[in-house]
Amino acid sequence: MPRGERPLDDGDTPLLRFAADLRTLRDQAGGRTYRQLGTRAHYSATTLSDAAGGRKLPSLAVTLAYVQACDGDPGVWESRWREVAAEVAPSETPPSDGGTPPYAGLAAFQPEDADRFFGRERFLDDLVDRMSDRRLVGVFGASGAGKSSLLRAGLVPRIAEGALECTSSVVVTPAELDLSPDVLDRVIGAEVDALVLVVDQFEEVFTLCQDTAARTAFIEALLDASRTRCQVVIGVRADFYGHCAQHTGLVEALRDAQLLLGPMSAEELRQAIMRPAAKVGCTVETALVTRLVADATGQPGVLPLVSHALLETWRRRRGTTLTLAGYEAAGGIQHALAQTAERTYTALETDQRALARQVFLRLTALGDRTEDTKRRLARGELDTDDVDTQVVLDRLAHARLLTLDQDAVEIAHEVLIRAWPRLRGWLNENRDGLRTGRQLTEAAATWDLLARDPDSLYRGTRLDAAAEWAARDEVRLSSREREFLTASLSARDREQSLALRRTRRLRQLVALLLVLLVLAGGAIVQTIRAQALADEQRNIAVAQQIASAAVRMRDSNPTLAKKLSVAAYRLEPTRDVVDGLLTTSTATWGDHLVRRVIPRADSSMGPDGNPVRGRGQAAVPDGSSEPDAVRSLGFTSRDRVLATTLEEVWDLTDAAEPAFLHRFPNRLIAASLSPDGSRMATVDADDSTSVRLWDMADPSAPALVSTLSRPGVRGREVRFDQSGQVLVTIDEDSTTGLWRLDSPAGPFVFGELRSIPHISTVALSRDRRLLATGGVDGVIRLWDLADPLRPEKLSELTAQSGGIKALAISEDGEHLASAAGDDTVRLWTITDRRRPGAPATVTGPTTTVHSIEFTPRAGSDRNAVVMTSSGDGSSRRWDFDEAGAVARLCAGGPLSRQDWDRFFPGLPFTAPCG
Repeated sequence: MPRGERPLDDGDTPLLRFAADLRTLRDQAGGRTYRQLGTRAHYSATTLSDAAGGRKLPSLAVTLAYVQACDGDPGVWESRWREVAAEVAPSETPPSDGGTPPYAGLAAFQPEDADRFFGRERFLDDLVDRMSDRRLVGVFGASGAGKSSLLRAGLVPRIAEGALECTSSVVVTPAELDLSPDVLDRVIGAEVDALVLVVDQFEEVFTLCQDTAARTAFIEALLDASRTRCQVVIGVRADFYGHCAQHTGLVEALRDAQLLLGPMSAEELRQAIMRPAAKVGCTVETALVTRLVADATGQPGVLPLVSHALLETWRRRRGTTLTLAGYEAAGGIQHALAQTAERTYTALETDQRALARQVFLRLTALGDRTEDTKRRLARGELDTDDVDTQVVLDRLAHARLLTLDQDAVEIAHEVLIRAWPRLRGWLNENRDGLRTGRQLTEAAATWDLLARDPDSLYRGTRLDAAAEWAARDEVRLSSREREFLTASLSARDREQSLALRRTRRLRQLVALLLVLLVLAGGAIVQTIRAQALADEQRNIAVAQQIASAAVRMRDSNPTLAKKLSVAAYRLEPTRDVVDGLLTTSTATWGDHLVRRVIPRADSSMGPDGNPVRGRGQAAVPDGSSEPDAVRSLGFTSRDRVLATTLEEVWDLTDAAEPAFLHRFPNRLIAASLSPDGSRMATVDADDSTSVRLWDMADPSAPALVSTLSRPGVRGREVRFDQSGQVLVTIDEDSTTGLWRLDSPAGPFVFGELRSIPHISTVALSRDRRLLATGGVDGVIRLWDLADPLRPEKLSELTAQSGGIKALAISEDGEHLASAAGDDTVRLWTITDRRRPGAPATVTGPTTTVHSIEFTPRAGSDRNAVVMTSSGDGSSRRWDFDEAGAVARLCAGGPLSRQDWDRFFPGLPFTAPCG
């Protein structure tokens, strides 16, 4: 069993709690003896026992060895050790003896610190040598490499000792020169070559001045001074080397005049650690020197951390000795600075912490593709008259985190920006917001400098962005910034109010102008519309008058009639004018009339049993020349045209030489050829209850195919549909029958319309779904034959005087042609069969019309209709194609200007056929 330990002293201090927890950890590890722990930890049992004794804080190394020997978590215990070290360190710090610390901490060594500035002798000699033959020398190095200390505590004393011809020097920063050539001129003075001007922190030229022209002017003034008035040495952070390279004159001046300051060697570090302590009668433990050299060798920018750690270790010295334990208690190089900053910050009151945050953020210049840098700030920007602000600045300065002078404040060293996690977090939270705040600060300073000129206030999006940023809880504005922002918002409110009043007045004026404009515009529009309507009505009246005149003079002056029809159509193409155009355009089939080509025949025949034929007319035995009426036409597949009268069949292929083919021996009251001329249906006067079907393969000798018997029914009209496979019959009682002729079982009735009075003609669509009927009452009716035995009436078309002579439905079923006894032929569009459109009308002789057909040809004749008549035995072509009609009528030449002025007086001449 291990021997019992000495009980811990009474009390509740961080050190006693830490020792008690170490003992608890040993118990949890099985109560190992300190000898067993020493074997595992490679420390003596006495050292480990003292670590848990509660009288002093063990070193971090001993603590971690103790924990690992007890199988504890080193990471957790390291954090715990640092917390305890931060709490107990002040009690271990000896009272100040009023002496000056041998180390500068974060601050740069100054000329008065030359007696404790060590480790840079080699670089200092190199710098002095370069200055012996150069007017301008640049010292470049990373942040924390010791540039400022080299220039201030190294070079300036050397100059004073006579190392150069010039024995006086001035150390300034660009901020202290206000980046002004005038200030630079005053600093240098009038005496030539009597001064070495040291410009430290030259990177401020790029971080503090956003005006490229002003920056260039300052650099040029500095270069000019180096050439004619003094020697110049500049200290530049290495990451701003590229910025310097953007200025041609600076590049030229620095050629072969650059000193790159790198990390200290191990020996230089020993000198910098030990000799300052020796100057004040202190010694440094060898273990501490070894540890510091190991931690810092080869590390760029580490010197401020080393100096701060040594300063904190000096404060924790034991007598006159700086110990490794004191170094570890301070946090070492990695944590000493952060520990100091954190301890100082957390010791502040809540409101003071918010002030400290704003101070550090204002004292940091955000880098643009470079590291963030410290920023020298005028005290006025921090509201130093405020008591809390002054307390915060004093405490931060006492901790050597800030440097204060009479007019300005700045961070002691930029390494604090990198080494303090809390500050890095603040800077990374909202960099865009910080830039907005920085711009607000600069704008407020400019406004104040310009005697608070209203024109320099924020407006627009910049004001919106600044107001939004300032409204955040963590943002604290200076009094000048608050006044600037308040003035900007007030000015915006005034401008908006004024703009609103102006807008209201402008809207009222615009409304009034709009009312006047509407009234004037309405009057103008009404005048224009009235004029246009009058012109339109005048044109309609003139066009209709000329179209009617053209129709009347078709026979007396056909050439002029054609020209006038086109001119009227071009002027105003109303329905009546279009009808007149089509009427004028109508010509006989083949562009001429076929008159009296079928002679009247009687029982007297020639020697061969046929009438004797002559040129254009067949001779007949009784000498009569009155023709019979053409009842129907058939167009055979061989382009042969057959025609039938009531009792005869003729070949009209050659209209000038018609050929008689056959005469039926019986008197007929109805006859019809199928559209293709392959069949013929007849009704005998002596037996009108039967319909005979004839095969017309040989038109000169028709062959009887079948007889359709209808007992008790007397027929008066027969009609084939477009396919020739359906025969429509009309009886004396106006009953309409539909016969199928293509059934293998023979013809049969498949549909019937009864009790429809006055039916005189019918037409059937190609798909056999639509039937059109017309009669002496002049009414055309459309029937749906979905159920042929019970047809549905779809519509009735406008009545026509003189009765309906003939009907035809186009092959596509979209048009219906009708011929009436009032000398008109109409073309109806029946795409909507319940509401057909208004018809196009062509005027011409229709008194003796017996049939009407759509031509089988396509192209321009798709709307043409062929009609046969009996009075003169002629066939006529009726054309409903407007464009085709215009083209044909214009073929005879345009209307002359003289004729235009005669028929269209007062109207501007427009060539109708142009």
